[in-house]
Amino acid sequence: MNTNKVNYYPQDTEQLRRNLTNVLLSLMVLMLALILSNHAIAKDDTGFPGRKLYPQVTTLSKEQLYDKIVKEEVVIVDVRSAYEFQTLKILNATNIPVSKKSFTDKLKALREKTDKDIVFYCNGRTCFKSYNAVMKAIKYNVKNCFSYDAGVFEWALKYPNEAALLDQTPVEEEAIISKDELNAHLLSPKEFEQRSLEKNSIIYDVRDRIQRHGSGGIFMFRDKFVGLDNVRKLHKIIFKAEQNNSTLFFYDAKGKQVRWLQYTLKAQGLTKYYFMKGGAAAYYKMIREEQAGS
Repeated sequence: MNTNKVNYYPQDTEQLRRNLTNVLLSLMVLMLALILSNHAIAKDDTGFPGRKLYPQVTTLSKEQLYDKIVKEEVVIVDVRSAYEFQTLKILNATNIPVSKKSFTDKLKALREKTDKDIVFYCNGRTCFKSYNAVMKAIKYNVKNCFSYDAGVFEWALKYPNEAALLDQTPVEEEAIISKDELNAHLLSPKEFEQRSLEKNSIIYDVRDRIQRHGSGGIFMFRDKFVGLDNVRKLHKIIFKAEQNNSTLFFYDAKGKQVRWLQYTLKAQGLTKYYFMKGGAAAYYKMIREEQAGS
């Protein structure tokens, strides 16, 4: 009779131990890599609040976009207003405002003309227009569309030879209007209201007709209307103000468009001008708060 017992366990327990150790080490390395990867993504997203809100959108860095431009692999689309585009832009970009109803049709027509990547851009990290453009592209099945979300200002500062300011290239760093320079011409709604009553003052409403809702200005017929895209009229207004030593007061819908107007005013040498901080929206809010407190 065979009295040998059958051994159902591996003969080489030391080899088994080594194998398990190697497996555990591999898992630890994988977990560490995932942690570091997630950390890198989070770090990369710092300062880009739109990336978390639009996770479906693939973004490009300045360097990636520049590389594509050099290799002629990309079509660049500026999705801001025509006036913003005419003021400061990436060189050779095409302007298709995402706010216009014609955006989708024009985008589809562009895709039919080229199979290159299409990259949208707008003002900067807190401007979501380029994300919205990609989302519309996804909705209407326009492939290979991306967002360069660092914006036109960062681009102009890093690649001045690949940007144009008032049709001038390269863009000089000192030509970019700083926040301090803008703030020097900003007035609160109350200050704007009071100072615009001073002698030789003229108020201009630069909102578009949709933003005005078909109504007049907000200062009882004292304000005049001029569209920001009417460059010829703006130049006449500036010239006349200089001749008459007038002070110009401008307001827009939310205080965001006047920053572009400042480039034209500065280029024409005007110094006596002010903008309403927060635009018409801030003025209406002030009125409501005053009425509620009375």
